Amino acid sequence: MIQNSKLSINDGFALLAKNTDLSLGEYTSITQCQTEIEQCLRQSHGTFSTVLNGAFSRKTLVSPLSDSVIDLLILFRDGNVKHSYPSRIFTELKDSLIKQYPDAYTVDGKNTLMLPIKNFQFRIQPGYLSPNNSYMLPSNLFNEWVDYDIHSYDDIFSRENVRHKGRLIEIIRIIKTWNRISGQHFDGYYLELLVTSVLRDYEIKSYSETLRHIFYAALSEVVFQKEDPANNEFQIEGLNDINDLISSMLLLKKSYNLATEAIRLEEQEQTMQALEIWNKVFPQAFPTPLDMAVGKARDAGIRGTDALRMMMAHK
Repeated sequence: MIQNSKLSINDGFALLAKNTDLSLGEYTSITQCQTEIEQCLRQSHGTFSTVLNGAFSRKTLVSPLSDSVIDLLILFRDGNVKHSYPSRIFTELKDSLIKQYPDAYTVDGKNTLMLPIKNFQFRIQPGYLSPNNSYMLPSNLFNEWVDYDIHSYDDIFSRENVRHKGRLIEIIRIIKTWNRISGQHFDGYYLELLVTSVLRDYEIKSYSETLRHIFYAALSEVVFQKEDPANNEFQIEGLNDINDLISSMLLLKKSYNLATEAIRLEEQEQTMQALEIWNKVFPQAFPTPLDMAVGKARDAGIRGTDALRMMMAHK
């Protein structure tokens, strides 16, 4: 018997959140590429280790991986590098990798290498782990090593995600998906800091209301930098290209207005019209009614002719 087959906006967002989670194959692809980079470096470097930090460790990377940026730290023994200038260590690291990855390029003014591989990029920095287990990375201001607590934001995020009953991670991945399909205007880490911040005194009751709240808050936030919790010296720009400021603000305003309209339609129980509006906010990404029906049938364990009837009702 088919029960509760009526679709809701929440069903659509729940499926979108599920679809944004990396698959096992995508995780495997990332770690395989990490291993390839390690093998390349072993030909010219001594003892080192690598760490996939940032969005990878927080599981806030978004599927599909296309155009994703994944942070990778190359950690050397402190005795080998702490008395050397970061620029020298970075140059040696860069020269070793560019031989095998000629498409790699440096970030202006930073000891950072962007390494395209498959359909995503690694953002690579050198560093070392001090005797007191502090991560030391190149300063953005001077040619010296500075303490970088890579776990600081992870801890904040973990606490907030628990407080939000696990829905913060879903909201962040949904916002990152919106950013990707809208032209990648915003820095991914900045979006994580922004979402976590504006939801700190907020209770997530629905995806729709929460997204509208974020779009509204971002209108006044993205023009400012945010301090990286790992080290206040590191300032995170909201926009990937400051020249896109006007178009980015217009995008946020448009998304806020569309979200407001979709919520109004949802409150009037005009679900299909509301779904059409959300599809404008998430073009080519928001699940169709048929996708939602398939997912709902699968989650409910409905099979056979009952599942077919359920799907045909929403075709």
